[in-house]
Amino acid sequence: MTSRIDVLTLFPKMFESPFAESIVARARVAGQIELAVHDIRQWATDRHHVVDDAPYGGGAGMVLKPEPLTRAIRATKGERGRVVLMSAQGALFDQAAARRLAQLPHLVIVCGHYEGVDERVIEGDVDEELSIGDFVLTGGELAAMVVIDAVARLVPGVIEPLSLAHESHTEGLLEGPHYTRPPEHEGRRVPAVLLSGDHAAIARWRRAESVRRTAERRPDLIERAGLTPAERARLPRQPVRDRVSDTDLKAAYGSGVGSYRIAARFGISPATVRARLRAAGVRLRPPRSGQRGPTVAEVSKMRGAGLTIRELARHFGVSHVTILDRLKKAKR
Repeated sequence: MTSRIDVLTLFPKMFESPFAESIVARARVAGQIELAVHDIRQWATDRHHVVDDAPYGGGAGMVLKPEPLTRAIRATKGERGRVVLMSAQGALFDQAAARRLAQLPHLVIVCGHYEGVDERVIEGDVDEELSIGDFVLTGGELAAMVVIDAVARLVPGVIEPLSLAHESHTEGLLEGPHYTRPPEHEGRRVPAVLLSGDHAAIARWRRAESVRRTAERRPDLIERAGLTPAERARLPRQPVRDRVSDTDLKAAYGSGVGSYRIAARFGISPATVRARLRAAGVRLRPPRSGQRGPTVAEVSKMRGAGLTIRELARHFGVSHVTILDRLKKAKR
């Protein structure tokens, strides 16, 4: 696990206050993390400690010179150090990257500045480039602080393991809402389940809220999240696509998918799907059997997973009347 982090920067004083407080500071005092910040200028050999120069080919701004930076990297990385350059062009830093870096024994973070770093340094001495978002900062110092904080808290012993187990992004989902005393604040009460003492019910509620919040705030995470079939069926229905093209409908139908499944996928009714396909000149296939829509077995299975009538209808792209019909048949 990462026990040493070296930072190469032009502005070492920027790191004094952020890491003099809170979790990282306590980890340093406890000897769980060794953090060292170095001024790149100490590896410049001229009397003025110059570390930048104008770019070849012209253009605004300055570029970090290769010689001082190369010497700085090689002097600090030792035998096992992994060198990470904070760069607007780097791969997006996320929780998975934090976990990966936390597994390393030694991490060297280079803070880019000015217009960037001489490409020959990146090619010869940098293992990877990382970015904390699609925006440009004045330098890599603030980004490096974000990475250090995210990585340091994952080092064993720094934070209680149970606290790390149910955080946002740990399972690909956002955390659900949290509450504490008093039980009522300005007319808003804590959800009753949290006061019930039923730990199984609380766990189910927290999981459901986590899925709901992720679907609402970060729907891009849902596809990669490890949801059960029942949880996916309960996801809010996607908004109607105003511009579902005939080409999309024809392609889906031509691949063998039925109108009910197409309706559920595009957020429109099965009748609309069939009407538009006919209008587009598509000859519809005859029903595979006398029964249209989901089978009795399919509905019974999903109902057994705890879905409501409304949720089943939304999942299969049919009316609630159809779902009730299948459930009645299942009881015979």
